[in-house]
Amino acid sequence: MHIVVTGMGIVAPIGTGIDQFWNAAVNGVNGITRIQGFDASSLHSRIAGQITDFNPADFLSPKQIEQTDRFTHLAISAAQQALADAGDLENYSPRRLGVSLGSGMGGFGTFESSVTRKFQNKSMPPFTVPRIMANSAAAWIATKFGWKGANLTCSTACSSAGNAIGMALDLLRTGKADAVIAGGAEACVLPLTMSGFEALHALSTGFNDDPAHASRPFAQGRDGFVMGEGAAILVLEKEEQALQRGAHIYARLAGYGCACDAAHLVAPDIDGQVAAMQAAIEDAGMTPDQVDYINAHATSTPLGDVIETKAIKQLFGERAQEIPISATKSMIGHTIGASAAIGSIATIMTLHTGTIHPTINLAEADPECDLNYTPNQAIRKNTRVGVCNAFAFGGNNASLVFTTR
Repeated sequence: MHIVVTGMGIVAPIGTGIDQFWNAAVNGVNGITRIQGFDASSLHSRIAGQITDFNPADFLSPKQIEQTDRFTHLAISAAQQALADAGDLENYSPRRLGVSLGSGMGGFGTFESSVTRKFQNKSMPPFTVPRIMANSAAAWIATKFGWKGANLTCSTACSSAGNAIGMALDLLRTGKADAVIAGGAEACVLPLTMSGFEALHALSTGFNDDPAHASRPFAQGRDGFVMGEGAAILVLEKEEQALQRGAHIYARLAGYGCACDAAHLVAPDIDGQVAAMQAAIEDAGMTPDQVDYINAHATSTPLGDVIETKAIKQLFGERAQEIPISATKSMIGHTIGASAAIGSIATIMTLHTGTIHPTINLAEADPECDLNYTPNQAIRKNTRVGVCNAFAFGGNNASLVFTTR
């Protein structure tokens, strides 16, 4: 049984909608700017990948906006795009339509504002808790579009969307659903979140006056990741049913692998990353020799990029030097729980268009990062099998394999 992608939607710092996002990615557009949504002058890291042209009133009523957090707004927008892209799904029973969404932080903006209100002795809005809940976005998507099957939320930090898409694959393979909305959403460019990651020394602090060059995966002089926000959604269904309804098929979702480092809460580990990639490739019924593109997790942290490079080398051996790799985060920053969904769309579009988007800001690579990261310029190359990596705090690793039909 083959599972295919028939619809996609995205809201990201470099564009809303697949066409705008992909055109920007291929052209290496930078989406990192100084923080605009609040006064960041007290922070050490004052830059982020922000979505500045987004209006939730375009698809939600004023009452619905009041009842939902920004991460839910982003998720619903991406889901609405994906469903419009997928076309007519009316022949499916609503009870056979599922939702599987990932978010690392959930409604953290509401949480932060609620803490402020409490210290100011102000009353809480009645929808405070539902806005904060990590499963709020998935529940609202199901409610808005009438999808009454399994409704799942996965929160495994930066691999949340990768695992959510993998869970959707399992729902379809086991016959528990006929179609699934799957992906991730995150909106945590916030004072509290930024301060917390600063305390871990995880964020870039040396490029506040040069934000365009701050997110620099694999590059010499990188000093941490740049926070980002966004959402991306895939519509997944069984290939036979998609063909019967005449759907446009972007790619197959062929494999999913997950593994835990069980080594350190925040430091990555080679063995866990290798295990996730290998499991995904085996789940797809393939071998590492068949992979011809990797969308790397590549956060731009000094340790993380080196560990991922070593993991790729360990799994792929001498072929590692030949496989083109790109880092979407170089343009949008790290969108935490949404990152694997955005990376999945980049992987799918790579296979679909025959173009590999660049890793920008890679003028000089770290000597320990010596693979083919597609530096600075997109390349044309027909690829058939792509791996999308998502490696997270807690040692939660997820990898997905997409293929052409």
